[in-house]
Amino acid sequence: MTGAESDPRLPRRIGRAAVLIGLLTLLGGCTALEDRMARQDAALSDLRAGIESLRTDLRGLRQEVSALSEALAARARDAAIAEAAGEEAQKAVAGRVTATERRLEELGDGVSGLEGSVAGLAEQVARLEAGSASTASLPRSRPTRSRTPSSAISAEELFDRGMESFRAGELGQAVLDFEEFAEKYPGHPLAPSAQFWIGEAYFRSRDFQQAAEKYQRSVDLAPTGERTPDALLRLGLALRSLRREDRARDVWARLLRDFPDSEAAARARVVLRQPGGSARPSEPR
Repeated sequence: MTGAESDPRLPRRIGRAAVLIGLLTLLGGCTALEDRMARQDAALSDLRAGIESLRTDLRGLRQEVSALSEALAARARDAAIAEAAGEEAQKAVAGRVTATERRLEELGDGVSGLEGSVAGLAEQVARLEAGSASTASLPRSRPTRSRTPSSAISAEELFDRGMESFRAGELGQAVLDFEEFAEKYPGHPLAPSAQFWIGEAYFRSRDFQQAAEKYQRSVDLAPTGERTPDALLRLGLALRSLRREDRARDVWARLLRDFPDSEAAARARVVLRQPGGSARPSEPR
């Protein structure tokens, strides 16, 4: 091993991690619940296999690093011997030591990159599994009325379709409608409301973690919007249901500070006077 040349396998190993991460972007465009879950399952399978492959590569790289470390120690001994043998021998040994050190540094970067990729993939697999489970928890109701293809209706009509599904108790379909709206019209004035109603669907299905994330997204999209007071109120309730009382009270404090005269603030004052979890303010309109 010369040590000066880079390992041709290393870019492929790191590239493989990038390709695996790229698989995750394929999951966002599905509008049908069953299709999305099927794609998630397939992607999860590929990601798990990829993680195992990357871990095998990591073991190989670590073994190579160990071998190079031993070689470096041996060359350091050679350097000590060469010191007594003359200047030319010293230069030759020093060159080999430098090349080995460079190679070790290169492999160290590769190991760090692969470790980060494995950790990132494992985390995203966990998120996908959690997201798949939470989506599956929503009722898989099917609308009985005929539905015009979404490509043929306006943004407002698509939003109204989501509200119609929600009011009919078709929570799973409402989530799909509002998520399609959010994907197609991310900058629309109704986008914060779409996130709020997705949060409501999850809240009514008692998936408080997903509900909290959607309420927070609604607030982030419009910090002073018309729907924001209700989103803050409901976010606090979802957090309280998750036993995150301190965070819930922080959210309600923000509601009272920023929207003191709102109906949501009045409800929050009632909730704050009650023991954790005992108050149930009325549903948003």
